[in-house]
Amino acid sequence: MKRFLFVILLNVSLCYSQDDLLSLIEDVEVPSLPVQGTFKATRIVNAQSIEMARSKTLEFIIFHRFGSIKNGFYDLYGLDEASVRFDLSYGFNEKFSFGFGRSSFLKTYDLFYKFKLLSQKEGDTYSLPSIVLFSKAEIATIDKNIEFENRLTYNAQLLIAHKINQIISIQIMPTVIHRNSIQLNEIYNRLFSMGLGGRVKVTKRVTLNFDTFFPLGNRISSFAQSWGLGCDIETGGHVFQLLLTNAQGTFESSYIENARGGKKDMFFGFNITRSFSF
Repeated sequence: MKRFLFVILLNVSLCYSQDDLLSLIEDVEVPSLPVQGTFKATRIVNAQSIEMARSKTLEFIIFHRFGSIKNGFYDLYGLDEASVRFDLSYGFNEKFSFGFGRSSFLKTYDLFYKFKLLSQKEGDTYSLPSIVLFSKAEIATIDKNIEFENRLTYNAQLLIAHKINQIISIQIMPTVIHRNSIQLNEIYNRLFSMGLGGRVKVTKRVTLNFDTFFPLGNRISSFAQSWGLGCDIETGGHVFQLLLTNAQGTFESSYIENARGGKKDMFFGFNITRSFSF
């Protein structure tokens, strides 16, 4: 009888102990993790996204823009010519990446970095958005007779993105571009604009993307607002982006401020991203 009572008391004690442990676990706040995969690549279409080269990872991107489709079949809708860019960046950690690139458009070299200021949190409906600071210095080398400092252009952007759900992400991009030298018909050295971009997830590996930049302030009469439409296809180690845009250049001052305005002045293109881990 004593053994029977002992067994009953032991079981009751264990049950209460388990309840106490579960209540303790429930009271502990598990920290929210940063949202992953707001976009599939470090570019939306033309524009930078909040995504960065991952920590200890080297990211290589090939940008290819064909010629204008306005001549139709004569030059196979622009496929007879192309503008190319090579872009290499390295993620030092989860918050900072640095890189450089070279574009055949105006034979331009550039240095750039991304610094993550804030990350959106998983499972929090009212979480603050992800915010990344992007900055770049460009130098055009197509004309050797221009003094070095007059070839320089500087860009700065705040990339502010929110992953609304598993399907939709949006991003706004307040932007400033400063050119050390301007043409006679241009108005200002410093130009402001507001970018808007987004993506819609179609399948696990495919998304549809768009981006555009609205000018803030006056521009010359030939100015055209830039836009881009794209489709991202993830293939394991690569992200392949097919796109249509009205800008042939692939660096910030070219696709934001030097887009084409004609109805048929559009360009087919693609971006290929490949990452190498160390």
